[in-house]
Amino acid sequence: MKKPIAVIDLYCGMGGFTQGTIEAGATVILSCDFWEEAVKVHKINHPGIPCLQLKLGSPSDWKLIKKYIDKYPNHHIHLHGSPPCQALSNASSTDPSKGMPLILHFLDLVEKLKPDSWSMENVVPMRRKLPEGTPSVVLNSADYGVPQTRRRCIAGKGWLANPSHSKEEWVSVIEALPHLQNDLLMDSGRANAKTTGINPKTGKKEGGSGYLSRSLDNPSYTIMTSPRNLVINTTGGGKSNSRRVNSADSIVTKPSKTIHNNIPSIRIFNHEEKPVKIRSLTIEETLIIQGFNPKYDLSTTKTKKSRWTMVGNAVCPPVARAIIEGIHNG
Repeated sequence: MKKPIAVIDLYCGMGGFTQGTIEAGATVILSCDFWEEAVKVHKINHPGIPCLQLKLGSPSDWKLIKKYIDKYPNHHIHLHGSPPCQALSNASSTDPSKGMPLILHFLDLVEKLKPDSWSMENVVPMRRKLPEGTPSVVLNSADYGVPQTRRRCIAGKGWLANPSHSKEEWVSVIEALPHLQNDLLMDSGRANAKTTGINPKTGKKEGGSGYLSRSLDNPSYTIMTSPRNLVINTTGGGKSNSRRVNSADSIVTKPSKTIHNNIPSIRIFNHEEKPVKIRSLTIEETLIIQGFNPKYDLSTTKTKKSRWTMVGNAVCPPVARAIIEGIHNG
């Protein structure tokens, strides 16, 4: 007989994993994060869930968490964590080893608390640094109906997140945001991005670096620390890191790359000239590309920068839902 599922969401941020857990029909019994603004956003959207402003890393953390677990003796306990990942990112100049203490601390919590199942989300480079034998997979958010090719390493066991969408079924930016007009591309947010595909300077498949853009009949680019921009295609064709976009293609119907934490914007773009910014994507548009309801309440934040950071760092709710729905329970 299946037990009801009770979830603990550590490093919860604005509540992406919590939201996905609720959508999966499970109960979140504790969320916590150290960022006060994120905790306020979590509380206003999930007022019935205990959400603590707590700096994790102490050897005694497990005792506090166990008090909440002990209140649910007849439940399947799932422990989730999304420790800060900046030092582990390929885009970071910080020593990657500085990103490991909180990851190892989370694994220690797993060992001490012995949940029925667990998951830990982080950037893909984390996978190479996990202790030998730690189970992990790399999940692409686009495989779960998110209009974004956000790839994340998910360590853990006791679950199997079955994809809901094949590559041919990926949700495009234009499907998620149908109000956007035709002849749009989305840039990578990095003016001199390195690529293993087509060199934008020569048009040849030889790697190199330069401006990258992708048609919107794909998922979006990841929103990172530099803006994700929509650009108007003025040349009849675009360039991407893997292929050219034929002028006969529908260039507004593909998903975007991953959403991160700066303001995406729209620009007029000509391959012979520097892009000209038109406007930033709205926070509601960015929420949709992350897999949230556009009405998710961010009103307690103090600055626009805080909103983009929270949204960009959040776990995509559809991915969280797939993990919880895939728990081996009973």
